[in-house]
Amino acid sequence: MKKTITLLYLLFTLCAAQSQVTTAQLSNDVNSYVTSTTPATVVKEDGINFYVITKEKSKKFDFAAFSVVLRAKIRSFFDRGTFYVVIAKSSEDAIEKMTRILKDRNKMIANIWFDSHGHYRNRYSSFRIGSDEFSYKNINDTNATHYLQLLSAYCDERTKIGLGSCYSGARYDFPKTDSTEATPMKGDSLMIGVGNIFNRSTVYGSEGWVMSKPGIFSNKYAFAGYILGKRYLKPMWTPVWEHLGEWNQYSARTGEFKAVNTVSLNRWGDIRIRERNYQDLNKAKTAIAAKLAIIHQNTTIPN
Repeated sequence: MKKTITLLYLLFTLCAAQSQVTTAQLSNDVNSYVTSTTPATVVKEDGINFYVITKEKSKKFDFAAFSVVLRAKIRSFFDRGTFYVVIAKSSEDAIEKMTRILKDRNKMIANIWFDSHGHYRNRYSSFRIGSDEFSYKNINDTNATHYLQLLSAYCDERTKIGLGSCYSGARYDFPKTDSTEATPMKGDSLMIGVGNIFNRSTVYGSEGWVMSKPGIFSNKYAFAGYILGKRYLKPMWTPVWEHLGEWNQYSARTGEFKAVNTVSLNRWGDIRIRERNYQDLNKAKTAIAAKLAIIHQNTTIPN
């Protein structure tokens, strides 16, 4: 009986993947599912949660990005009406889709998670919404942030905004190389700029990698992983390893910028702060120490 149930579930998941998550549909899809049942013993946020996904342009199939989309879509399928996945072509495209949902349901935003890649070699913190990149360079430019400003009308003091790209809240310097000086990542400037747009809400940004391991919607340390590969064991990556799993929080309403424990998402896409920081875990301490030991064997930072 258990095998039959498991098989039916897998078939259902595959059908959902094929019908809802094909490459053509992912480019412009917004969930339009009906409301699901929630256990009465669990309290949900009052408002709508959005998981906004940016697909990076690449000639190769990005399985990691595809798996994130698939997991988010499956999760939202079981929480119809309060959790929506938006595949963004641009900030205009994302905000248009989100405001349409908010107006139809007459709701405010509870949580927004902007899922995108951070690009460390750019030497500054950033996040993307489709084709639009935001960093300290343009986050205070009202022309660049026009659509974010429109979205802020649907956010209040209860709204939480997660900048789900690697290094989005990094305050350390990109290390000095043979040809360049150390460069501040300015993740704090980015977070403060976002906070000033959503001036009643709270913003979260990561000092290190934001990994999408299994369990990203289970309130675990799914965003506190690290990347495999020898190229990430070079001295230039030292600050990232040292700040793995560390997050910052900013609120323009209170004017407070502070470090917080590792951020996670629960089953409904609510942003949560873990009771323990990732680096307090023994397995994390061991892994980070081992990686730093390898890095310290190298003495030259490449250009």
